[in-house]
Amino acid sequence: MTSAAQSANSGELNFADPQVMECPYPLYEKLRSDAPAYFVEETGFWIISRYDDCLAAIRNPKVFSSKMGFRPGSVPEEVTRIFNEEGFGALPDTLVSNDPPSHTRYRKLIDRTFTAGRVRQMEDYMVEVVSQLIDDFIGQGRLKVMHDFAIPVPMYVIADQLGVPRSDRDKFKQWSDAAVAPLGLLISDERKIECAKLAVEMHHYFVKVFADRRENPRDDIISDLVTKEVDGKPLDTPELLSVLDQLLVAGNETTTSAIGASVVRLAQDPELVECLVNEPEKCGNFAEEILRHESPVQGLFRMTTEDVEVGGTAIPKGSLVNLRYGSANRDEEKYECPADFDVDRKNASSHLAFGAGIHHCIGAQLARREIAIAVRELTGRLKDIRLAEPDKLSHTPSVILRGLNEFEIEFSER
Repeated sequence: MTSAAQSANSGELNFADPQVMECPYPLYEKLRSDAPAYFVEETGFWIISRYDDCLAAIRNPKVFSSKMGFRPGSVPEEVTRIFNEEGFGALPDTLVSNDPPSHTRYRKLIDRTFTAGRVRQMEDYMVEVVSQLIDDFIGQGRLKVMHDFAIPVPMYVIADQLGVPRSDRDKFKQWSDAAVAPLGLLISDERKIECAKLAVEMHHYFVKVFADRRENPRDDIISDLVTKEVDGKPLDTPELLSVLDQLLVAGNETTTSAIGASVVRLAQDPELVECLVNEPEKCGNFAEEILRHESPVQGLFRMTTEDVEVGGTAIPKGSLVNLRYGSANRDEEKYECPADFDVDRKNASSHLAFGAGIHHCIGAQLARREIAIAVRELTGRLKDIRLAEPDKLSHTPSVILRGLNEFEIEFSER
């Protein structure tokens, strides 16, 4: 470990500390300054914290592999038993946890799912989804932001696109939470077992949907998945479930977090609200800036396939590395005054919230528009937006994700 890393290792860099989890940005600043490649002895993985280093790693999948062969954190035997005996076994690596050429084949299957053109065609539909949700609560003057707005906006959209009923929203959210909770590395073995049971429940639900779409194809994503072929053959059930898991989670979890963070920002800055009312075209750049500023995915893992040097520090072959997007997106060398939220920031869209390169998020264009539309419609219809209990804002502990716990706002109608 370099002397810079030693100077950073002052006992302050405890990622499991609740205060650090709630506000990691001072820690990130220290890492970028003192130890841009830092080994966390307690967890056994490296943190890469600077923008340029993260981007270089993302663009070099040959050295920084997504196909790690295992998942960080211990897995109880009961979890393995549940998947093997009650479910469909360990699902294959297809998208997020895969490398070329295998990754390329699966990616081609869904690369055109949410193109910019298709998302533009969905604009009126997404406005309708958001407007109906606002109609439901606007007369009350108070809103449970996550449950009644931030969750259902992307959840309804992805449910409609997959071709499954919105009425199962609560199930989808429960399943989605169970899919991402183990990634945070901070849950108990009991919760891991519960998550495994929920994952298997979801898989059985969708296997029935797969069978229906084979017999009765529709104009939806699942029909596309069950009828298309990879290397001349259709996807088998474990492959379908692997792809679907990622579409469901990517289709709602990060967007929910970004919409929640957007509402907090609006409640804390009345002048910004009026700016967006007068110039609604800025909502697109607002979406980019909230993604940069709050980074719903704080970091993702890679495995080094050879010895490599990052930030002047040697990282051995076979090391687990966390590319810290939440830190990269506040790098002083990339962004002027990065801790400030600037709706007019010229390079806001260069953030790494969606990754980059071959693993750039499939739903990035969709998420951007969902956030922008949600903010535009909210500011167009609500005024005097304020946090009902500002002292109670908190985030769910996770090494990977940054998502708000439930909070409420009060407001008046325009």
